[in-house]
Amino acid sequence: MCGITGVYNHRSGRQVDREMIERMCGRIVHRGPDDQGMYLKGPVGLGMRRLSIIDLETGAQPIFNEDRSVVTIFNGEIYNYQELRRELIERGHHFKTCGDTEVIVHLYEEYGLDFANHLNGMFAIALWDGVRRRLVLIRDRLGQKPLCFAPTKGGIVFGSELKCLLESGEVEIEIDHRSVQHYFTLGYIPHPMSIYKPVKWLEPGGRLVIENDQWNRDCYWTLDTRTDPSLVTDDLAEHMFDLLTDAVRLRMVGEVPLGAFLSGGLDSSIIVALMSQLSSQPIKTFHVDFADQKNSERAYAQAIADHFETEHHELTVKPSAVEVLDDLVNCFDEPFGDSSAVPTYYLSQLTREHVTVALGGDGGDEIFGGYERYLRILNRRKLSVPVRKVLGGLGNAIHQVLPHKAPGRRYFRSLGMCSNEYFMVGTAEMETRELLSREFLEPIKGFSTYDELRGVMDQADCGDLLRPYSTFDLNYYLPADILTKLDRMSMAHSLELRSPMLDYRVVEMAAKIPHHQKVQGTTTKWLLKKIFKQQLPQQVTQQRKQGFALPLASWLCEELRPILEDALYDPLLIQSEIFNLSQVRQLADEHWSGVRDRTTPLWNYLFFARWWQQYNQLQRATMRS
Repeated sequence: MCGITGVYNHRSGRQVDREMIERMCGRIVHRGPDDQGMYLKGPVGLGMRRLSIIDLETGAQPIFNEDRSVVTIFNGEIYNYQELRRELIERGHHFKTCGDTEVIVHLYEEYGLDFANHLNGMFAIALWDGVRRRLVLIRDRLGQKPLCFAPTKGGIVFGSELKCLLESGEVEIEIDHRSVQHYFTLGYIPHPMSIYKPVKWLEPGGRLVIENDQWNRDCYWTLDTRTDPSLVTDDLAEHMFDLLTDAVRLRMVGEVPLGAFLSGGLDSSIIVALMSQLSSQPIKTFHVDFADQKNSERAYAQAIADHFETEHHELTVKPSAVEVLDDLVNCFDEPFGDSSAVPTYYLSQLTREHVTVALGGDGGDEIFGGYERYLRILNRRKLSVPVRKVLGGLGNAIHQVLPHKAPGRRYFRSLGMCSNEYFMVGTAEMETRELLSREFLEPIKGFSTYDELRGVMDQADCGDLLRPYSTFDLNYYLPADILTKLDRMSMAHSLELRSPMLDYRVVEMAAKIPHHQKVQGTTTKWLLKKIFKQQLPQQVTQQRKQGFALPLASWLCEELRPILEDALYDPLLIQSEIFNLSQVRQLADEHWSGVRDRTTPLWNYLFFARWWQQYNQLQRATMRS
């Protein structure tokens, strides 16, 4: 597990400065505190920071092929590297190390630009082919490991985090107004966009090749979203159990202490169950909870820990988000609205005190139909189109005459939406336009988050009722929110987090399963619960999903209120003219008085305000230099 960064001056031909690569590496020491490596040759510079997990003795990067014409650095883990290594040796390749990185250069020699199709893992790869003068950037299929890039006057700069690129001093830090609208609508910025206009995130399954001064960006993998109605439940259950077991087995390989996140939910409980079957030693499990949380999952986590006799570690978080808010802003480098980053931060911190690698159940909701919103959208689709049109017309009329703070106003507005728009943005996009100032929105007049992203839902509408919605989540919500949160929070504590349910074989198989084997009546994850019914305590398989809930609504009225009040009258934000601040202050008053729960927009605003302070410091530093 590492952080990577680099420069290729393919336009100017200028030699890369070693000090620049060292500075860029220095910004991601947290991703790899154990070692640093660099490759510098003419216009190419590659840098990496290493967290040693596999091949502790000879696994340092960069790694070369036999004649040193191909060199690579990468962030992540290749879980099937031992199998690939044996196959490549049989084909005549010679290895100098025992780790997974060297597999990449030999696969490239053997298969060229299609080498990533053979990898099972999570990875962000940079590979330089000196003979062809070709730079290749690759990201894993689901987007577990990040990789961003930006064009420069001389060529390209790239890295695992935005801070790498900004450290180069060659990237303009102009705010993308569209990204701000996306952020306040969705709570995250969807790829390939970032908060800065020039910077893009490589898409999950994405590939960027620069050769002969030409850029070619495509995807080497896309998920087939066609379901297979002929799948027999019992055979499918057996096959899925085998796939999940093998996915866990592959992710338990390593030379350092290993454990598991245990929320008490179904997915993490399944991972712990499979780990316990595959290990001769008790599994180390980790759980965080909040002292004043009403919907605590502590009892469920403890039930699993007792059932599988794990070495269980638990942390009750008493402080609020105040003490970690600026740390979170620094970790994400751009606005990020998922407040579950707070407990994930503490969970990663607790886990790293005991182990270097942890497994988690991430991805189970998206691929097996676990979200409550899937139930809502399926129920909504039962209404006929004529009925929805009548309700929509009535709802729009009621919405127009209701006072702004009237309860139910958003509900009536949502009645007029098609199911896809209702699922993706609901009324959030409308509310975002009220939150942002007219001056800020003017340059992107007519821009719509829904119109921008709806394509994946339209293309996935193959007849299966759930497919458009799970496809949207797999394409945008999972990589841009869930996996971004997990990567930044785990890496902030130099912890490697592995997700067996995101093994691409599991994801591809799950995509074929019709919706009625995922959601039945009011039961989500129906197939998973059937598979593991006999292995897990009944209270875990029958509970409803709660997720990482934290007492944010009360924090905004108590511990966080002073810094929120400051943010509402921040001179820098007033001067920016980004917000309709009277509207933001009205939301705060409604929340504090108990009229309406405005937790989500207020947290998004507060996070943006703290990020804006760091952005202004960066601007001043850039002007001085």
